[in-house]
Amino acid sequence: MKKYILTLSVLLALFAFAYAQPVKLGFVNTDRLLLDSNEAAEVARLFALDKQNWTNQIKSLDEEIKQMERDFEIRKLTMNDAAKREAQSRIDTKKAEAGRLLEEYFGDGGKAEQRYRELIDPLTLKIHNLIKKIAEDEKYTMIFDVSMGSVLYALPALDLTDQILLELNKDTIKPTEGTTPEPPKPEGQKPPEIKPPEGFGDEFKPDKL
Repeated sequence: MKKYILTLSVLLALFAFAYAQPVKLGFVNTDRLLLDSNEAAEVARLFALDKQNWTNQIKSLDEEIKQMERDFEIRKLTMNDAAKREAQSRIDTKKAEAGRLLEEYFGDGGKAEQRYRELIDPLTLKIHNLIKKIAEDEKYTMIFDVSMGSVLYALPALDLTDQILLELNKDTIKPTEGTTPEPPKPEGQKPPEIKPPEGFGDEFKPDKL
């Protein structure tokens, strides 16, 4: 409802402004820009590679822990109580290390989220600057972002998305196929949920230790 009130207020202001000078409106779909641009594809490719690298590190620790547990099960019948406690302590320490690494990479504000913002922020700034340049060069009074959900209807002729996408892609090439990336999210929204595969690392979480 607040969005609708804001939209209505903006439109009323525009109608009032129209008495003073001509009004030129346009709109852009920034979601589409961040899905279809070559640079967005490159951002997603790089992010997927980093994410895979971090996941592989945790998987390696996971395998090491499982091997330690298998060895312990085989040897514990021949171990005294002190040796058992020491072996279990080593396993617990390794699990705690894996848990810390999981949180460091994929927790809130972790390396994955920081890396995503590092990659996506320059692109969102570039898109903002392109929109601003077109608005100033072509004398637009106002340009809306339809991906924000505040524009209820607009003539297709007012859509500047293709024009901006053309400018955005003109000096870049799309990365080659190979890594299946995750599409980035537009500025102002949360980055994609950053997690390793479902269930992966559960045994390392604090409540499991």
